[in-house]
Amino acid sequence: MVTKQPHPARRYRRRILGVGLLFTGVACAATAPIYNGRIESDLERRVPQELVDAGFGTVTAEFSGQDGVLSCEQPLARPEAARQAAYDVWGVHAIDLDRSCRVNRAPVVEPADATSDTTPATNIVGETGPVATVVVSVEDTGADFETVGAVLASDPRYSLLAVLAAEAGLDERFDDAEADPITVFAPTDAAFDELPADVLARLRSDPEVLKGLLEHHLTAGSLLEADLSSGPLVMADGATATVVVGDAATSIGDATIIDADIVTGNGVVQAVDAIILPSDFDLSPDAASAPASAAMSDGVITLTGVVASEAERARLVEAAGGVGSGVVDQLTVDPSTGLNNETTAGLADLIATMRANLLSGEVTYDGVGFAATGVYADTVSGDAMGAAVEALDGTHELSPRPDATIDDAAALEAALNLYVTENPILFEPGLAVLTPSAVTVIDEVARQAQQFGEIDITVEGHTDSDGAAEANLLLSQQRAVVVRDALIERGLDGTRLEAVGFGSEQPVVVDGQEDKAASRRVEFRVAAVDVSDG
Repeated sequence: MVTKQPHPARRYRRRILGVGLLFTGVACAATAPIYNGRIESDLERRVPQELVDAGFGTVTAEFSGQDGVLSCEQPLARPEAARQAAYDVWGVHAIDLDRSCRVNRAPVVEPADATSDTTPATNIVGETGPVATVVVSVEDTGADFETVGAVLASDPRYSLLAVLAAEAGLDERFDDAEADPITVFAPTDAAFDELPADVLARLRSDPEVLKGLLEHHLTAGSLLEADLSSGPLVMADGATATVVVGDAATSIGDATIIDADIVTGNGVVQAVDAIILPSDFDLSPDAASAPASAAMSDGVITLTGVVASEAERARLVEAAGGVGSGVVDQLTVDPSTGLNNETTAGLADLIATMRANLLSGEVTYDGVGFAATGVYADTVSGDAMGAAVEALDGTHELSPRPDATIDDAAALEAALNLYVTENPILFEPGLAVLTPSAVTVIDEVARQAQQFGEIDITVEGHTDSDGAAEANLLLSQQRAVVVRDALIERGLDGTRLEAVGFGSEQPVVVDGQEDKAASRRVEFRVAAVDVSDG
């Protein structure tokens, strides 16, 4: 029979619980900004250093949590490449470029008798440090820019298109002032932002596919908007795109011309607001991507598998609890086979739901669909986990935790007492107030105690022999109540928990002398409940 709680505990429970909750709230409020501040400071140091090491020149970074903004002393030659390099730094969730990192001036047009062809119009930071942009001398042709490439390099709206053109091997064609003229329907950065992240990642991993898509935005000749007529237009990839000339705007494919007739020495640039997709271009993800999973055991979540980018990796780590909170990250990055953004979002939701509702388990994406297995403490938790999997059209095999046998109860009692011997539950001196270090200890005690159903647990408080015996008895009872209530907050059944104080009645004696530090302790007694009658 479990010893009933003495009357003094009932008198003080509400007061002690209030003090404990107040202390916990103050501690959390105080430590959260410190933790976030450390993350931000670390990223603000590491991201600029990574970019310097990669040859992008000097930048500064400002982070709020794991989201940051890069600022530059001078515009970058390859701003989108720098942005991608920043994304690849471990811990970065999102990154944006300040306008100071992008070129936002057109080349200076010098008169034909200019004395120098090399006076810099603006300095651009390249991979090996500052380099000068040569002033473009455009002869009396009516062109605003010498080449299409000059337009892409000078207008921040096309920074990503300029990067992709280089990756596809089209930059030389755009920069060739002697080449036959072309018309480029140039998607802005905002247009590329509408592509799913995994699609853009797959494009950049296959230069030939990327080149084919970009060539579907080019056609021969210098075509002004007024030269276009409704109907099919043959593009450089050999396929056609449908032009529709309207009263208010001209469209080609799914894109609309938003800035017309940027004339260059080797063609015309027409800015468009969307990607022009060939009819046979497939935006859907691969039929099967590499698998990924999250397994939770003994309070630790281990992540394995392949994701498409560092952004997906960071999302899964965050869902599992974040860096430094019992997460083992064994994920790898592969843009061609890794989880895309949508699939990562689904797996992240399952990981967070598993962490909140299961005692142990695993959630997986096998390349085709989602699945979950595991053990839950009660039907509410089990139903929540099952609903989350079913919302993603996944399957699950979930089971309730087993009821404890006598042997299970004895083993759990031994495990709990060994753990708190090695990791004592500490209190502020002379008070029934937990120290910050005690919070993680009680988290683990709660986790272990929840693995079985139908058990009674008695929390025993003990003090050393210093001071009056009556005061020690009261303090030990109060401390036992604080621990019991903390376990209830963590999901244990309050009807199965008792708190008892023994004061200094049971000291720890070593070689005939009291070990006072060891005497100040919390212990647990665990008993299996006989449910055979009911």
